[in-house]
Amino acid sequence: MNLLRLGKNKDRLKNGHISSFSYPAILILVLIMMVLLVTTANAQEDMKKSIQVINPRPDFALSLRLDKGTGATYAPGENVRVYFRSTRKAYVTIFSYDSYGNITLLFPNQYQKDNLVEANKQYNIEGIIDQATRPGLEYIQGFATAEQVIISRELERIIERNLFPKLDEGMARFTQRIKGILTGLPSQRWVSSEVLHYQVIGKSEDTGGLRLDSSPAGAEVYLNDRYAGKTPLDMDQISVGEYLARVELPGYQTWTRTVNINPNRTTFLHAELLSVQRYGSISIRCNEDNARIYLDDQYKGLTEKNRNVLLEQVREGFHDVRIVLSGYLDWLQKIEIRPNQRVQLTVNLDRITRTGSIDIICDVDNARIYLDDKYQRSTSLNRSVTISNIREGNYELRITKDGYQDYVTMVSIYPDQTYRLNVTMRPVQREGAISVNCNESNARIFINGSQKVTTTANQSKLLTGLKEGRYEVTLIKEGYHTWIDEIWVYSGETTSIYANMIKIVN
Repeated sequence: MNLLRLGKNKDRLKNGHISSFSYPAILILVLIMMVLLVTTANAQEDMKKSIQVINPRPDFALSLRLDKGTGATYAPGENVRVYFRSTRKAYVTIFSYDSYGNITLLFPNQYQKDNLVEANKQYNIEGIIDQATRPGLEYIQGFATAEQVIISRELERIIERNLFPKLDEGMARFTQRIKGILTGLPSQRWVSSEVLHYQVIGKSEDTGGLRLDSSPAGAEVYLNDRYAGKTPLDMDQISVGEYLARVELPGYQTWTRTVNINPNRTTFLHAELLSVQRYGSISIRCNEDNARIYLDDQYKGLTEKNRNVLLEQVREGFHDVRIVLSGYLDWLQKIEIRPNQRVQLTVNLDRITRTGSIDIICDVDNARIYLDDKYQRSTSLNRSVTISNIREGNYELRITKDGYQDYVTMVSIYPDQTYRLNVTMRPVQREGAISVNCNESNARIFINGSQKVTTTANQSKLLTGLKEGRYEVTLIKEGYHTWIDEIWVYSGETTSIYANMIKIVN
């Protein structure tokens, strides 16, 4: 890949730049044959297969993307950008291969020496195809590894001397060396990208290029009334001459410029599109007189009780409407205005009421406090918790916590007064269980004299639904001594016992 660097490097990992690379003077016979066959699809696939290194079971991914997509054509002097992204933090190395057998290290480079990249962050390498680049297919492949294994000390020293180093080894030897490095790693520690390819074509002296973008993007572009594409637009091989560029986007004014396309040069244009101003209206009906109307914080007039007040020539889009009256709560709503439509607003202002508070002391921590089923806050063990700014009126107060019965009462809130409450939470009586294990089958199990189930040898029988307390457990089987024991069952727990039944000897 022969590219000329664009500008100065300002951010080592955000805007990388590719410099010019030269081709070796001597090509070996195998590479000459590849050049002769590069125009065919079979040769292209053979080239990809010969350089591609694939991990069959990777744990992450490395993606590469060309700005014009894989298989695109580029002309000498044209901008080119390579994007890459790893799905995990890794050391990324990117190489380019041309159809003549040259291998060049694109990343890292002199401007981007640190090739440890963050997970799921997009990076790019940007440049211009060198005017001296010969036509042909070129390829790009990247590798991501958990350790720094591809960039050797020697290669680091070469990067110090060369902006984008060229590797002095044949393609077959290079691929074999990379395979040896990567296949020596566990499969979850490395991954390779897809091999991208693109075509470098010859550029005639009587064509130029055009780069046209717009704010907002996605606008249609016409050159001399012929559709050319949507912004951002990259066009090459445009015949030299004068053109009328027209940019159109629904809801925006048409943008036009006369543009001259010069030989072997790219013209850059930016279209700042202005929206078409369209209007609607707002009708406001309020339950009170003389409330102040504000539209986007600008005063617009006063309300008339139970009559419509009309605001006209309101620009399309979203707006804030606020109604203010002394002694009442402010009324605020965001609305959308559409062209030639009227929005009807019905405003009911609520009087400002005075408030009181509740002060609660509870004997458990982190119990949740609700007023009319609306959560307020949580209790603090034996410490006062105050809920302020409660509008006057009657409320249902509920305090709840897992393992305790809900505490529910009605409270009356009076202006500027505090309702004080001491709360004792009662634990929920939960049930326990007994797990009975026996060395014999078909022994009858009695709990406090009531038969429950029979045993299965060496398998536990679970008896549930027992309240906390003391229980007498009896096992009876004909021909065996009766087995009796007393145990204590705790709520929320399972008590295990083992009954060893002994045969009666005559």
